[in-house]
Amino acid sequence: MTQHSLTIRLGEYISLILPDAHGHQRKAITDFVLAVMMVQSCCQAGLARFFDNFEAASKRLSRLIHNARLETEELALSHARALVARLPAEGCVRLALDWTIEDRQHLLVASLRIGRRAVPLYWRAYAEADLKGRMSIYEREFVRALFAEVLCGVARRRFVLTADRWFADVNLLDLLSEFGVAYVIRTKSNYKVRVEGRWRRLDALTWRTNQRRRAWGRVWYTEGDPRHVFLVQTRVRDRHGRWGIWHLVSNRNLSALGMTNEYARRFTCEEGFRDAKRLLGFAEARIKNLAAWVRMFTLVAIALAVLTNIGRALAEHARCNQWLRRVRSRRRTRSELSMVCAVVRLLTRDESLWQLFDHDNRLNLEANL
Repeated sequence: MTQHSLTIRLGEYISLILPDAHGHQRKAITDFVLAVMMVQSCCQAGLARFFDNFEAASKRLSRLIHNARLETEELALSHARALVARLPAEGCVRLALDWTIEDRQHLLVASLRIGRRAVPLYWRAYAEADLKGRMSIYEREFVRALFAEVLCGVARRRFVLTADRWFADVNLLDLLSEFGVAYVIRTKSNYKVRVEGRWRRLDALTWRTNQRRRAWGRVWYTEGDPRHVFLVQTRVRDRHGRWGIWHLVSNRNLSALGMTNEYARRFTCEEGFRDAKRLLGFAEARIKNLAAWVRMFTLVAIALAVLTNIGRALAEHARCNQWLRRVRSRRRTRSELSMVCAVVRLLTRDESLWQLFDHDNRLNLEANL
């Protein structure tokens, strides 16, 4: 690897994220983040084979991910602060909240939407046995830390948080409203709302002919512990002709189309999980120790942030189409590769493209990725 490729570009970014880490720790993280991007696997043996001395690299990786001095919470906070420092001064900041699971290890992730992709911003891991009866409590603790510590320097009026129906807990909605954060959250169809003077299940509300979207305005939500929310319903037919319905609640009075489009942006975090698990191979990480598993995810999260940064610079470069022709077909409307995947393919062919990585630039949250 050339000097401009590694020590000046990626190495400086790792030093920015972990200013208090020892030099050998930062060097190891730099090397293995690079290995994750080049090998596209989190299999420890596969990562070790990226280096000249397999046995030494294997031991070095094992020491890194099992190093108790690298506290997992501090790693997540350091990564998040580095991204938050690059947020633009104005404009909407869209966050998606979701769980991802591997075997019996659960990861709660807040993802930052950048263009058509979302990158992990902040995360916490839990063992399956610890979640029984406490999942909603952990979610509220996570959200409280996210906005009180990680994002405390950003005006809360700028945030829009989206989440799936497992997060439609009234206590979590109260917490988000208390923080002054706008949310659009899908809720379960068996929940009840008070409309037209009586409590009715959401799946019992009737539709008119081929109506696609409907705004109910401000309604009482959940009969047992009611809260005022704004309710929108939207539906679309799947490939088999069956209706798929979203029941969406928010603390903002958005139009039916506006709330639907906002929730649809949540799926960028699913694309981010796919990039982490499939493209960079996090699903192949067979690590039983929870803390070590989270440290491996930290390497993946840093890699995704770097690839997204390069992808943004690539999309704005005059030679963008010329470079992309090397790795993707010449389709006019769609590409078979995402921008992140295309960047991975290009970096394995041409190391000079590392010069596009500039972590000092502000993030372009509307980039066409």
